Amino acid sequence: MRIALAALSAVLVVAPGCRKKPEIGLDITLPREVVPQTVWFEIGAFKDGRCAAVKPLLMDGVPEGATTRVAFRRDAPESPRVGDLPRGQYAFGAVARAEDCGVLATGCEEVDIGDTDTVTIALDATESPSGACGVGSSCQAARCVPANDNADPSVGANCSLELLGAGPLANPVGGGGTLVSAPAIEVTPSGFVIVYREIDPNGASARVTVLPIDPAGGALDPSRPLLKGRCANSDETDGVGLIMNGADGQLLLARAACGAKPGLELLKFTTTPQVTIDPSFVSSDSATAQKLELSGAHVASARSAGAVLAFTEDGAARIATVVAGKGVDAPSGSFGHGTGATGAWAAASDRVLAVLSAGPGGLVPVGDAGAEAGAGGEPEEGASLRLVMVPVATPLDQFNAQTAQPRAPISFPGEWGAIAARGARVIVLSDGGGPGRSVTYRAFDLDKTSPSETSGFSVEGTGKVTTGDVVMQADRAYFAVLKPGSVSLHVYANASTTPTPLREVIFSKQPRIPAVGNVRDGRIAVAANDARVAVAWTSAKVLNNNDSTGGYAVFACTQ
Repeated sequence: MRIALAALSAVLVVAPGCRKKPEIGLDITLPREVVPQTVWFEIGAFKDGRCAAVKPLLMDGVPEGATTRVAFRRDAPESPRVGDLPRGQYAFGAVARAEDCGVLATGCEEVDIGDTDTVTIALDATESPSGACGVGSSCQAARCVPANDNADPSVGANCSLELLGAGPLANPVGGGGTLVSAPAIEVTPSGFVIVYREIDPNGASARVTVLPIDPAGGALDPSRPLLKGRCANSDETDGVGLIMNGADGQLLLARAACGAKPGLELLKFTTTPQVTIDPSFVSSDSATAQKLELSGAHVASARSAGAVLAFTEDGAARIATVVAGKGVDAPSGSFGHGTGATGAWAAASDRVLAVLSAGPGGLVPVGDAGAEAGAGGEPEEGASLRLVMVPVATPLDQFNAQTAQPRAPISFPGEWGAIAARGARVIVLSDGGGPGRSVTYRAFDLDKTSPSETSGFSVEGTGKVTTGDVVMQADRAYFAVLKPGSVSLHVYANASTTPTPLREVIFSKQPRIPAVGNVRDGRIAVAANDARVAVAWTSAKVLNNNDSTGGYAVFACTQ
């Protein structure tokens, strides 16, 4: 006897030629005898597939290669969304799994999407469950992944970088010409959260996406609130700031002068892991600036003396205080490049506040503190990076780029940068500057004017690395870098002393990671906790008609 359960109802979104996307019901029927043991459902749609080929492969779950895949619990409170599918012929494979991922029932149905409003899949019980997770792994989102017991050697021991899960970012808000910001990603109590902004110049629609990711690499439903004050020519492809305090997040944006004053916006949200957005955007409008921008990678950081945001204002690198509920406020200051700044970044730890700016080379003005700009730095030819490190509680109104206060910057060559801080150690990542280097990193310590370590690494493939990000966790440094057609992650041990290469992952070699071949001038972000490291990237600043927004990947990495 079969039973159809309302909790199994799902929604399939079909993409026709027009902009409106009809929703088609997707229902599953189960043999009654397997209902009590069923915990997970897994569905895969195979374009131009045939059930004769798909169904035999379902004994161990939905195989790789599905056009789209979704997994959800039988007791899910809301109907899941399968995703966007172009019209056409599909084989829908469905699997019922037990708590240990053992396959209890399978079914397949061939459907011509466009000629039906309901897809019904009847599952047949298997003779005996198969595909259950083995010792050292657990069933999460209907897939076997390393167990959450960090003492288990299969859970990323010695930072194995075993891929736990990966997927695409949300579908673009518009078609060709959609503007995409750099992404930001941070750790939450329930995994990770990714944020980025999009503007559709065709319809002047602008949204910010807040996408929670679980520890197994599964994406939950994103929240995508509308942005106000944007117009079709709002040229906003810069970055976003993200500060997390447990489950509470603060998202920071720079708004272009779209018929009004430019401003720095603050949006609050919580993720538990479902996202709840505070409906009010707090805007700190500028009375004098013509252009405000946030760089890619880390631009905002929490600290005991008040959270900070680094940004550029009409070509000057600035730092200001972030006040929850009030926005970006005083005290504030300037640093590094007083004029011509092309980027600004910030990082803080329990001991150090570090700010970094990018801009033209040349000498930096000096005040009473002393020597020529870049004391202990390197000769500048062309673009340069300027780093200022101070005790973490230093008031922001002491920062003055013209007088080189509170300390003269350390200067070295570089077109772009990224920064991380932990304890008294600061690591700066930048474009390559030595033989065989695709990127360069420099390790600095508070109260020293020269790097304790300068090195780098090469990235497989042709072309130049155009952007990167770095984060430190425990005694490891995680570098994520991007160049056209390539995304990679590089992990170094002994980050607090002498960084030592440990592991690397080239994303194009991982079939479960969304294809990165269409990546052009997108941006990248990385975050890590004691057991996981996650990377998020976007494909381009301006999307073409067939571009994906970008993707993410989560890896296991324990001590």
